[in-house]
Parts: sequence; C-alpha cells; structure tokens
Amino acid sequence: MTIGRAQPLSETAAAFLVRFRAELDSHGWRAAARVIEDHWDRFVLTEPQILLDAFTTLPSEAFIETPSLLIEVDYLRYIASGAAPHAFRRRFNPAADTPSPHLTLRDTLFGVTSRVAAHRSAGRIADAVANATEARRVLDAADADDIADLRVALPHLTIHWAQALDVGDSPLAALEYEQTWAAAVATGQPRVSRRAAASLAWMHAEQGRIHTARKWLDHATGFDVAVDRYDVPLLLAEALIALDGLDTERARQQLTQADQFVAGEYWAASLWLHSLLSTSPEDIIITETLVTRETRRHVSRAVEPGAHRRLVALARWTLRARRGTLRGPGGPDDRIPAAIAAENAYRQGRFSEAHATVSRLPSDDMPPRLQGAVLLVAAASELRLDRREPALDAFRRAHDLIEREGLSMLYATIDTQTLRELSEASGLPVDSAVLQFLHNSSDDPRAAIPSLSRRERQVLALLASGLSNNKIAETLFITANTLKSTVRNLYRKLGVNDRTEASDLAHRLGLDSATA
Repeated sequence: MTIGRAQPLSETAAAFLVRFRAELDSHGWRAAARVIEDHWDRFVLTEPQILLDAFTTLPSEAFIETPSLLIEVDYLRYIASGAAPHAFRRRFNPAADTPSPHLTLRDTLFGVTSRVAAHRSAGRIADAVANATEARRVLDAADADDIADLRVALPHLTIHWAQALDVGDSPLAALEYEQTWAAAVATGQPRVSRRAAASLAWMHAEQGRIHTARKWLDHATGFDVAVDRYDVPLLLAEALIALDGLDTERARQQLTQADQFVAGEYWAASLWLHSLLSTSPEDIIITETLVTRETRRHVSRAVEPGAHRRLVALARWTLRARRGTLRGPGGPDDRIPAAIAAENAYRQGRFSEAHATVSRLPSDDMPPRLQGAVLLVAAASELRLDRREPALDAFRRAHDLIEREGLSMLYATIDTQTLRELSEASGLPVDSAVLQFLHNSSDDPRAAIPSLSRRERQVLALLASGLSNNKIAETLFITANTLKSTVRNLYRKLGVNDRTEASDLAHRLGLDSATA
C-alpha cells in the first residue's frame, strides 16, 4: 500500500493498517471494512487520511454492494481537507438515494444521515430536522439483529441527527444526544461520547439548568482526548456558567479558547456570549461588527427559524441593551420577544404594559434562564405598581430559581435599586458581592428610568419631542414653575446636565411623545 504523506505514520495508525491488510488478505473486504468501522472513532477527527488510505484498497465490489461506503469516503475527504465543521457538501449517490425496499438498514441510515448533514450545512434546517426525525423512525422500527450489526457505527450517525434537531430547536434534541452518548460509551468511542456530552452541557447551560450542565461537563471532560474544534460547545458552556457566577475573567478565557476553533454550529452561541461580555463602548463596537460580519457569512442559517436565529436576536438585543438603544424586541421565538418586550417596557417605565406582557407568558413551562428573567420583570413591575404581595411572590420564585441554579447574572434583568428593594422587602438576601458587581459593571442608562415618577417620564418624552417648555406645560396642564421643578428632579435622577443630554437619552431609550 502506498502512503503519500510527508509525516510518518503514528504507531497506532501503522498497527491499524497492518491489521486492515491482514483481514483484507485473509477474510475479504467485509472483514476489512469492519476493521475500519472499529477504528473510525479513533482516526476520523485526528488522522482521517489513514481511513481514506484503507478505503482506497477496497475492491470496487465493496462500494457496489455497500453504497454507504461512498458516503463515508466523501465525509472523510471533507474532514481531511480541514473544512469548517458546517461546510459539508454532499454528492448525489444514486445507490443510497434512490428509494428501494432492497436497501440495507446501513445504507438507508447512511444515506439519510448524509442528507441531514448536507441540509444542515446549507442552512435548510427544517429539511435537516425532517430527515433526522425520519432516520430515528427508521431505526426504531428496525430489526434488532440489523441494529446490532450497526452498533459501532450508530453513534456517528445519531450525533448528526442530534445536531440537526438541536439547531432546529427541537425538543427531541436532548434525548438524541443522550442516546448517542450512551451508545458511544457502550462501544468505547470516547470522541463521539465527548461531543454528545459537550453539546448537552451547552444546551442545558443556555437554558439555565446549570446543575445538569455541570453533570454533562463532567461526562465530557472525563475522556482522555485532546481538545479540538468539536469541543467548542464544551468551552462555551464553561464560559456561560462562569458568567452566570459573575466570574467574567474565566468566562473570557473560555470564550477566547473557543474562538481559536471554527465555531461551526455554535457561531451564533459564540456571538451571544461575546455580547454578554461586552460592557465598554469599545467592546460593544467590536462585537457589533462581529455580529454583522458573522451574520452575513451565515446568512442562510441566520434567517431560518431555529437556534441560530434565536441566538443572533439575543446577541443583538443584548448589545442594544448595553447601548441603551431599545427599539423593539426582534427575534423568532414567541416567548423570547415577548420577554424582551416586557423588559423593554419596564425599563422605559411602562409598568402596566410590562406586567400585562409577562402575565400572558406561561412561566412554569420555560427554561430556567428565561423563566427567571420573566419573574424578575413581573416582580419589579408589580412593585412599581404598588402591588406589594404579588411583587414579593414573583421575587421569591425568581430568587429561589436563581439561587438554586446559580444564575446570578440574571439579577441584572432589573435595575439594582429595585433589586435591593425587593430583597429587603422579601427578607431574601442577594449577596452583596452580586449587588456590587451589577452596580460596578452597569453604565446602562435604563437603570434610572424605573425610579422616575409618571410625571417625570412624561416630561422626559416630551423633551425628546422638541416641544418648548411652555408647550410642554400646556400639554400636561401644569404651571411653568412646576415644570421647572420636575425638570430639575429629572436631570438629577438621570445624571444629565441639560435638555440636550436628556433628549439624547430619551431617544436612545426609544421614548417619544407617544410614550408620554
């Protein structure tokens, strides 16, 4: 066998090729193909060319009788090329793609899985989810003996199904990852086990289920394999958990390490974390540029419903919140834009609107991260509407969830002063270090808005409309002296010095005369 490479073979690779050749010579191509399958997990990510070398020595009859081998060769060539994990392009394979009752379970599942990967790569998420769902249906209906023959190969197929379901925000994704992990552990395939566990860690961390995320992180890091580009979800999960615990230094370290790899399916998740860590004006500008660039690069994925579009919307919202330019919720998920709109209304002092919005959301059916934010907005809005008991009830539920899951960063959903008031009134302490962190890290101009009286908010909105002082007084049916007194109090609370600064702030917050 001729090996055309500059680097010498590793000892493990050389031993594999010797065994492969022995099986091929002694027992034929079927036995040799099983050797490739047994070593797939060992070489597919680290030395794919070794597997390709083995495939090239198989006789043509192997590919005629087992069309799925052609798909494996295609995939290995793509991996060996160093292409981005999301860049797989699939060639049409008549033998595997033409519907036929005579196809083996292996050929059927390999054919469907390659379509899953190709659709996901092209941004056709709905098609990828449909194919992944169909693949699972076929597998569940298959004969036990046929499934046993695929025992080693299955985790490498089901990981693709899980990823498609994941980016499609399917509720079936977690179960598919768990089944992949269990099957890979049972067959001694640490790399695919680690990939499945890392993806589950990110999924749970993003939803705010931190204890469950930590469990899967332990599973992922329990394998003695080198960190590679498929560890991006692991690094992002660790970054988000650190950020939830207000450890921004560790969060930045993990995100920086993730940025060294091509983010693949996690490019939008990376953008969201970058936005959460952008606090200075310089950081915000850099991240806004990054969001624009990456969204253009992944335009087909950014517009399709699913995790990518949802996370890009959250990244953009977070950056607008940092700037104080809240114009509208955006986003594809019906609950997320509603929660964002409620926070927006609360920050602009429209407490009745904020309360009405969150009251329509089924908070008990939400992931912890979203549920905690909704409960905090509900509590703060109720408090400002002088509804003390409902406010404290919502805060107690939010406090219990946040403390249980370790989601301290969620407290930043409401302003620090209101958080202090709710903490004192409920008798539920918020760690002073958390309060100090939130106070020190926030220069968000929204924070002052909830402290304004209704009259002060009206005056601020009318100042932004360009009306003269006399016209504002006339509109509000108050005297000029009353208006002057109100404006002085307004400037003091907002930390501004004149009408121009106050008007600019009002515009940044999306306030106008209609708000008044």
